[in-house]
Amino acid sequence: MEITPTILAVDDNPRNLQLISSLLSGKGYKVVVANSGENALKYLGIKQPDLLLLDIMMPGLSGYEVLETIKKNPDIVDLPVIFLTAKSELSDIVKGFAMGAVDYITKPFKSEELLARVETHIELKRMRNQLSENNNALLKLNQELTESKEIIKKDAEKLAKLNAEKDRFFSIISHDLRNPFNGCLMATELLFTRFNELSPEEISAFIAALHDAATNMNKLLENLLNWAQLQMGTLKTKLQPVDLSIAISNAVELQKSVVMKKDITITQKIGSPAKAKADQGMVDMVLRNLISNAIKFTPAGGKVVIQVEETAHEIAVSVKDSGIGMNKALQNKLFRINEKVSRPGTEGEQSTGLGLVLSFDMTQRMNGSLGVESEEGKGSTFTLTLPKA
Repeated sequence: MEITPTILAVDDNPRNLQLISSLLSGKGYKVVVANSGENALKYLGIKQPDLLLLDIMMPGLSGYEVLETIKKNPDIVDLPVIFLTAKSELSDIVKGFAMGAVDYITKPFKSEELLARVETHIELKRMRNQLSENNNALLKLNQELTESKEIIKKDAEKLAKLNAEKDRFFSIISHDLRNPFNGCLMATELLFTRFNELSPEEISAFIAALHDAATNMNKLLENLLNWAQLQMGTLKTKLQPVDLSIAISNAVELQKSVVMKKDITITQKIGSPAKAKADQGMVDMVLRNLISNAIKFTPAGGKVVIQVEETAHEIAVSVKDSGIGMNKALQNKLFRINEKVSRPGTEGEQSTGLGLVLSFDMTQRMNGSLGVESEEGKGSTFTLTLPKA
């Protein structure tokens, strides 16, 4: 049986509360109202709604003070809070997000906008609750496993690894995916509320930021999906002759815009057509990840060299950059999902490290190997080795 979401609306204006209650109730939500910050906190001390619509300017406790109190209470710290206020200054909006609000709507609001945002955040909360339930189920399973002495002896190391992978996976979803999503929300909010005040250059910058955030989310989701499919065994490996020279050229072409933006020089040393026994889709993704990383961690004006070398039974593709490099400690963590190795690119590009983990797993599925040589401050060389066709 589906539970009706409960929304607590807080405003010192009875007409606003009546309007909000009528609008949301008509869409099937259960609406509870409070005419002050103090009354809102009293209610939150007894029950926890699914979402809080909070005015800022109120007699007694302001909306900022209410949110500050909420964030200090571990029982309700994760309650989604949307500011619904007449305060429309940029500084107020930035302060609201900085304090932990998930959204900011200015009055007078449009009914369609309020309903859309409420629906979005109710759904996000449902998804977070589902993730939490899944996590609790896994924790319960772990507890049951640890009660079995025989299983502990045989699978303790494997279980610890799975737990770490699970924690890292949830961390990527909750943190690395949330950051570009919040960036999209904030950019759209500022465009929506301040459009007429922004210069064409500022509008262009916001649109570019939206595009970058959406691109990052798409790439992260693609990597998450492929990694999950690998773990579940639903991503099948089809080994066949793959022309690496074509695959490399295609991977480089996909990075054309960022290469031009950072003025990176890419040199391809391929020679005669080189064919490996591999999975076409997996090869494309591994090469795309390696070349994308090389560009990401190479400063503007730098160089990336892609070279193909053959032996009697193998083909090696090396991607060498003139970037920032890395120390040995970081190199030893690169290909493990349970290790956090994320760091920004030379121009602040987002990086989770998941692409390399996925590339390593895919390479193993193709009976190949993936290695790295690097020195801090002197660049890195990643080498993909595959059997010859």
